[in-house]
Amino acid sequence: MSDAVSLQLENGIARITLSKPAKRNALDEAMWTALGETVAAAAAQRPRALIVTGSDGHFAAGMDLSPDNPIQARVAPAIFQRETVAATGVIMWLKGIVARLAEFPAPTIAAIEGACAGSGFEIALHCDIRVAAKTAFFSLPEVRIGMVPDVGGTTRLTRLVGTGRAARLIATGERVTAEEAFALGMVERVVEAGHALSDAEEMAQLIAKGGPTAVREALAVIRRVPDLSLADAYAAETAAGAVALTSGEPLEGIQAFFGKRDPRWPENG
Repeated sequence: MSDAVSLQLENGIARITLSKPAKRNALDEAMWTALGETVAAAAAQRPRALIVTGSDGHFAAGMDLSPDNPIQARVAPAIFQRETVAATGVIMWLKGIVARLAEFPAPTIAAIEGACAGSGFEIALHCDIRVAAKTAFFSLPEVRIGMVPDVGGTTRLTRLVGTGRAARLIATGERVTAEEAFALGMVERVVEAGHALSDAEEMAQLIAKGGPTAVREALAVIRRVPDLSLADAYAAETAAGAVALTSGEPLEGIQAFFGKRDPRWPENG
C-alpha cells in the first residue's frame, strides 16, 4: 500500500487522505491501488461516515502524467498502437476503484481545498457530498490532451448539473471556482479557506447522530433514484422505511427524544 494514501478512524468516522504534496496529490498507479485497498479497509471497519480529502491545501490534481507512473506504460498500447483492449482495461480498472467509493456502506464526503481536477474531481464525484473551501477549483480538462473524463466524470457530472452545463465544462475543459461550482450544483457547501475538512467532520458527526440502519437505508435509496422510475423509486423508499421501522432503532430514538438525551445506537449498527 502506498504511503501517499492514509486511513484514520476516530469516533466512528473514517478519513482517507491523499498525500503527494510535490504534485498536488496527483495519483500514480501505486496511489490508485492504495486508494482501492484503503476504501475497502475503511468499509470493513463499518464507520458511520467516510471523509476523503487531500493534504497540503489540495484535494487531487488528477492523474500523474509523469513517464515514471506505470499507468503510462499500460495506456501506451492504446495511444501508440490504438489497441482498444488496452484502453478499456485501464479505464475499467480505475472505475472499479472509484466504484468502491460509490458503493461505500455509509455516507461519503469529499473535503476539498485547492486543486480538484481530472480524475481527482472524478473521485470527488463518486462521493455522496462535496464540501469545498473558497480556494477550491474544479475542472475536467481531459479533452485538452485528447482524452475523455472516462472514470465516471462524464456521466456523474451530467447527472449532477444537466447535459448543457456538463457539455460546457467537459468540452471546454475550463476551470470553475468553488462559488460557481456551488451555483452549478457540483458541490453542496462552500466554506472558508482551510475549513473544508473541519466542516466535513462536523457534518460526519451529525450523520453519526442518526440511526445506523435508517441512514444506510435512506442512502441506498438516494443512490438508486437516478436510475429508477418514480414508481420504482417509491417502492424502494417504502421498502427502506419498513426495514428502518422494524430495526429496533425507532424505539431507542423515541425514548432518547422524550428523555432529552442522545440516542445510544449500536456500535456496529
